Amino acid sequence: MIEGDESAFTGIYRQYHRALYTYLLRICKIPSLTEDLVHDVFLKVWEIRDRINPALPFTGYLYRIARNHAFKTLQKLAHDTVLQEKVLEHLQFQGNGPEQLVNEKEYNRLFHEALGRLTPQRLNVFRLCRQEGKSYDEAAAILGISRNAVKKHMVLSMRAIHNYIYRHGLVIIMLYLIQKKF
Repeated sequence: MIEGDESAFTGIYRQYHRALYTYLLRICKIPSLTEDLVHDVFLKVWEIRDRINPALPFTGYLYRIARNHAFKTLQKLAHDTVLQEKVLEHLQFQGNGPEQLVNEKEYNRLFHEALGRLTPQRLNVFRLCRQEGKSYDEAAAILGISRNAVKKHMVLSMRAIHNYIYRHGLVIIMLYLIQKKF
């Protein structure tokens, strides 16, 4: 393969495709995105084949490229609204199948973990405003704090929840958050 033998590359592709797909699916949880990532990784391997050191383990090299590419793609996805819309359209097309139910359960688990990490005051503000539907003014009156303090707690709560889910969750969960907009 290093010398440009396409049949050797095809053999490597066949040998590693399934395992690499499974590995990347655990990272991003979107089958169509995973398939694209796998193809991108193999394309990258083909493009830089002359720089591969045959003395080093190929599997480790392949998985490092895959992991780095997946994280770069997810990072791009987190900041690119056009890309987010495309993925959301794809997810909405999938409907309420078993995969969607698993994703919602995973989101709920992480969401409740994130709530558990909020300070008591932020949790109170979040519950009043988001879960009970109170306005910032109503929450301020109930808690005996200013409207600006409520607003600040909400901003910090939302940021903390988003960051927790982003760090501990998967891209599908981030997209679920974006879709639901709390």
